Amino acid sequence: ATPLPRLQLSILLLMRCAEPVAYTVIFPFINEVRTESEVTHVPKSKVGYYAGLVESVFAMVQFFTVYHWGALSDRLGRKIVALIGIVGAMLSVAAFGLSTSLPMMILTRCIAGAMNGNVAIVKSMMAEITDETNQARAYSLMPVAWALGATVGPLLGGYLSHPVERYPEWFGGNTFLVKYPYFLPCFVASLVNLLVIIIGIVTENPAGEIAIVTEGEPMPAAPTDAESQEPAPEKPSIFTDQIVRVLSISFFMFLLNSSYQALIPLFCYSPYEAGGIGFPPSSLLLSVTGVAAMFSQAFLFPIVERRLGPVRTFRFAMSGLPFIYVALPVAHYLVPLGRSTVWTVLAFMIVAKTIGHMGVVCNSILINNAAPSRESLGQLNGLVQSTGSLARAFGPAGITSLFAFSQEHNLLDGQLVHLVLITV
Repeated sequence: ATPLPRLQLSILLLMRCAEPVAYTVIFPFINEVRTESEVTHVPKSKVGYYAGLVESVFAMVQFFTVYHWGALSDRLGRKIVALIGIVGAMLSVAAFGLSTSLPMMILTRCIAGAMNGNVAIVKSMMAEITDETNQARAYSLMPVAWALGATVGPLLGGYLSHPVERYPEWFGGNTFLVKYPYFLPCFVASLVNLLVIIIGIVTENPAGEIAIVTEGEPMPAAPTDAESQEPAPEKPSIFTDQIVRVLSISFFMFLLNSSYQALIPLFCYSPYEAGGIGFPPSSLLLSVTGVAAMFSQAFLFPIVERRLGPVRTFRFAMSGLPFIYVALPVAHYLVPLGRSTVWTVLAFMIVAKTIGHMGVVCNSILINNAAPSRESLGQLNGLVQSTGSLARAFGPAGITSLFAFSQEHNLLDGQLVHLVLITV
């Protein structure tokens, strides 16, 4: 296998890690906002709705912009557009910390979503520094980088919010932090992004810019008058049958994954009579699932992909998805047998989820391999991420609403939501 370019790969992984730090640092704040009407200035009965809006508006705005950022990177180069995205994340998260009302919070999240197309760009850059012999290993590290950032972000938000009350010996006399109790964690998250910006600026070409002439090739001769009159060849369309199929699959994968993240806490906390399992292992369950996913993507996936190839590996990973959503109603019906029985079923679900997670990495490889040209990678990955943003904007709200609806109307003994997910 071709050796991976370690410096370039490390910078791309830093970029991939910085975004979720800024994205997830607010999650502990949103929970606190539900009980802090003096900060939000809205009735407590409506705080939950607005808190959910703050969480989802990022994905909704990104849906409309990420494709254009990817296409712009095809024309201007990956590095400059990627740095613009990180600057947007840095400024928006700092502004969120200075917000004193929900409209301000929502506005800063809109700015973050509008300026950030880095997921698509980093994937395009990854495709440009790898080949068929090492792409599985490189792509398997991207979810690990994201998971690391998504772990650091909430920790910053949880431990650094309200610093005057938490750490009076350090911040007891700071009136600024009394007025802006969320600024400190947001500021630290912005510093993480600033560090990545500095590294990106001082390091030349973190992933090779698009160039008409590659190194070692002679410059083309000046065209003659007859040649200059010939029309330029048309850029191949990215909307081939293969790409449309992969895009459709990507949408449903994003939809299922975001729905799972939203459904698990609700399913765990809901009492047995309301269709859940009536005890709160949701945080532990999501953490164990995340650790298992990181292990499978970093270590298991490269081995499986080398033996089966990307297409067969993808099919193998997809075979685990139905068992995830079968396990949930089974766990519900086995609650009377005791928690140990329920945990056995949930452990089976984690194994299925671990297998299914390999499909996320494999899907990225299939997308880039289907690109008609290197110059269209940014546009194509922008389109993929746009479909993912749409799924994340509607998936969690839709699935939790369906859960409540199926319980309220006792549809299939309250388990209609799981049947829908299995069908998808």
